[in-house]
Amino acid sequence: MKKMIRIAAMLLIVGVTSNAIAQELPQPSPKAKVEQRIGLTDVTVEYSRPSVKGREIFGKLVPDDKLWRAGANKNTLITFTDDVKVGGQAIVAGTYSMFVIPSTTNPEWTVIFNSEIDGWGDGKYDKANDVLTVGAEPKNIVKQESMQFSFDNLKDNSGDLILSWDKKAIVLSIEVDVEKKAWKNIKNAMAQATDKNKASVYRNAAKYTASSKKKLKEGLGWINESIKAKEYWYSYWVKADVQHAMGDNAGAIESAKKAIELGEAGAKEKGKPFGYKENLEKAMAEYK
Repeated sequence: MKKMIRIAAMLLIVGVTSNAIAQELPQPSPKAKVEQRIGLTDVTVEYSRPSVKGREIFGKLVPDDKLWRAGANKNTLITFTDDVKVGGQAIVAGTYSMFVIPSTTNPEWTVIFNSEIDGWGDGKYDKANDVLTVGAEPKNIVKQESMQFSFDNLKDNSGDLILSWDKKAIVLSIEVDVEKKAWKNIKNAMAQATDKNKASVYRNAAKYTASSKKKLKEGLGWINESIKAKEYWYSYWVKADVQHAMGDNAGAIESAKKAIELGEAGAKEKGKPFGYKENLEKAMAEYK
């Protein structure tokens, strides 16, 4: 009897599980996720995408001057892996729910970032949990059938987050402190450098000083340490870039010549031409 009860219980569990699996069906507003790295900061938006489906959206389906979840179903969530500025205002790293108050009469829509992230729509919204509120001017666009978050105008230290649906779009500028994180990463990498990777770690650090045009004196010391750890043709090219950024064009040309010399020697050993000679010669022309 007990055995029959156990078997019946197991069958019941299997039946419930099977039914749960069978319940997964296409959703009117499917889940979506968009990720973008801006500089060294990752920004992620997780949301559900409603579609127009012939309806009048702003001012009707999405009422004027009322809180909107900026999507469908659960809260729209946005995550920043570092402190950033949105619309010129600071917000610390973390995950936030995102709400919008659209308007067909006001020149700006209101965008709200809130610390309550486990809600359905605006059901758990509490103004006391607002972390940041910014304005965004709506723009007219070609019809976007399914609501969409996207990124554009990407630079090392900034990018735009765009929310578009139907015939309207808003743009939120996101600024990141890429240099602060880059210098921190350089410091950490150097502190952890081993004999095996020291040459590449110090070379990468020096390369950043040349591209950023900052801490060039330190960069020259780092590339010399890299070459001391392991002599390599590309390291001399980086040294040339650092010297050029410092205004030492004669030194840059000599370093570039050394890069060609080592590159050709290494390529000859492999029975191949040195593919970067032309690039280095162009660099030398710029140094002059």
